[in-house]
Amino acid sequence: METAEYDVQDFNERYAADKSVYARFYTMPVKDEHASANEGRPIFYDKEYIEIRAAGNQNNIVQRPSMQQDRERFSRQYAAFKQGNSEQVVGTPLTEVTWLTRSQVEELAYVRIRTLEHLSSVSDDICSKMPGLQDLKRKAAQVLEAAEAVAPITALQEENEGLKAQVAALTNQVKELTAAMKKAEK
Repeated sequence: METAEYDVQDFNERYAADKSVYARFYTMPVKDEHASANEGRPIFYDKEYIEIRAAGNQNNIVQRPSMQQDRERFSRQYAAFKQGNSEQVVGTPLTEVTWLTRSQVEELAYVRIRTLEHLSSVSDDICSKMPGLQDLKRKAAQVLEAAEAVAPITALQEENEGLKAQVAALTNQVKELTAAMKKAEK
C-alpha cells in the first residue's frame, strides 16, 4: 500500500491560492423580463457580478453573478466595492513599490497584476511570456518574505507606542487628581 506525501497545512487555509487572483465586484443592469412585459417598457435592476482573473493570464477570466460564497471568499474586495471603491485592489499597490519603474507598473497593470502579492505569485507560464517578469516575481517574493519576518516587531512597536500614550495620559490624570485633592484639603 502506497501513501501519499502531502503537507496537511496545505488544506488548512482554504483559499490560500487566492493571493494570486484578481477579483472585482461590480454592478450590471439586468433586464427584468416580467416587469418589462407588465409595464410595456424595458425595466432594469442592478445585479452584483464578480470578475475573477488569474494574475497575468488574460485568457482565464470568470465573469458571473456573485454569490454569497464569493462575498465571503473575497471579503476585502467586497467591502471595498460596498464602500464605493471600484478598483478594489487589496494588498500593496505596485504604484507604491519604489523599485519598479512607472512603465513596468503600467505593463503589469495591463495584464491585471496590480499588487506586490499578485506579482509574487504569478505562474511560471506567464513569466515565460514576459521578459524580466521572473526576476520581478523573485524580488517581490523576497520583499514580502522580509516584510512578514518584520511584521511581529512592527506590531510590537505600535503596541508599545500605544501603551506609552496610555501611561502618559494616566500619569497626567494622577497629577490632576493629586492637585485637586491637595486643593480640597486646604
